[in-house]
Amino acid sequence: MHTTSPAGRRIGIAGTVTGIGLALALVIPSGANAAPVVSQANGRLIDTTLLSTDALDSIASLGGAKAVNSDGTDAVTSNTPLDPTALSSLDLPIQGVNLFGNQGIIQLGGVGQFAQANGDGSSVAFSGAVTQASSLAGIGTDVTPSNIGSPAPGSNAEVKIGNPATDPATIDVQWGLLAASAKQTVDGTQTGSYTAEAKTIQVGGTVLSPALAAIDGPLKTLLGVANGLGVDVDDPIAGDTVTVTMDDILAVAGVSSINDLPAGTDLVQYVPQAVANKIKEMVNDTLTSVSTAASGLGLVGLPLSTALTTAKAAINPLLSALSTNVVAPLSTALTAVAQLKVNVQTHHTDGSFTETALQVGLGPDGSLGQVNLANATVGPNGGLVAVPVVNSASAGIAGGALAAGLAIVCATVLARRRNALVQTARN
Repeated sequence: MHTTSPAGRRIGIAGTVTGIGLALALVIPSGANAAPVVSQANGRLIDTTLLSTDALDSIASLGGAKAVNSDGTDAVTSNTPLDPTALSSLDLPIQGVNLFGNQGIIQLGGVGQFAQANGDGSSVAFSGAVTQASSLAGIGTDVTPSNIGSPAPGSNAEVKIGNPATDPATIDVQWGLLAASAKQTVDGTQTGSYTAEAKTIQVGGTVLSPALAAIDGPLKTLLGVANGLGVDVDDPIAGDTVTVTMDDILAVAGVSSINDLPAGTDLVQYVPQAVANKIKEMVNDTLTSVSTAASGLGLVGLPLSTALTTAKAAINPLLSALSTNVVAPLSTALTAVAQLKVNVQTHHTDGSFTETALQVGLGPDGSLGQVNLANATVGPNGGLVAVPVVNSASAGIAGGALAAGLAIVCATVLARRRNALVQTARN
């Protein structure tokens, strides 16, 4: 005869309650471990140690484009261009020069800020040159641009530090493209992409000018003779600065693309050698042009050939000494002035991820300040399990998961009861 004792009933009830409790624990994340929202993102063009995050956020457009999806329904999109008046009003002097504004160290052009938080737990953020939005973030070209400051035509940003006539080292970089994006997929994978294309990098300062002057002396004498014979050749190093390109920088780095550099690479480390290489290239090209012209003049060109020999005897040792007279001291002086780190990737302790296209450090190791340009942050994303049960859509999501959990529990309880009945019948 089969009987069910009160103790047996208590065990069955306790097992059922325990099973439901476990199911609820799996369906409803604990406050300690779950991200507070389904998805979130922030495209912020400017972030700087010179201002706290709260101070930046207090100025609407400087807080960036923020998107937060808290209920798992439609995608939340934020498109927040910079406000020119907000940026120019920032009083952030570095050694007596304002950081932003029309006469500031950093000028910004056609740039935008964008963020999108999706109901499936994914998100994307973008900031920088709006022309890059489609390729970097895949969000089309509807990012609204703003025009801040007065960079050179076609530039999206310009970083200009120092006075070539008075400072040991100066650098003026015009960025044709500067942008970053970050993505977090439904499964939680976080990735970043960036573009940092420098159109020109102009370098000067009192460390460089003596070497330029020493070479330019005999070169000017040679070009004077050439001009007297009707040969018009420009002086390539007239002035106190040298301009290099991104290709020159990459050649020193030994890579074909800026995307081949490791994350967080400081481009400044390659600038001194690129400058020395450029000086050699320009001077040697000039000497070759004069030699070709002298050969074409026949006997008339004999004085020019003689002047060329004299010039080479004076110039070639100076070119050979560039490693000592330019590269080493310029490297020391430049790194004390600025750092230009590209593709800076930061995984934060709260689970968010930031891709920064360009991190500008001011002073030795950024001791005077740090400015991150073109930042994109995603996460922490809780995904669908973070959906609060507050409306029909989210209730369906959470309820479906709960129903599945309860079904598993019920099947387990029924299986245990069936086994108990079989065992009783055998006894």
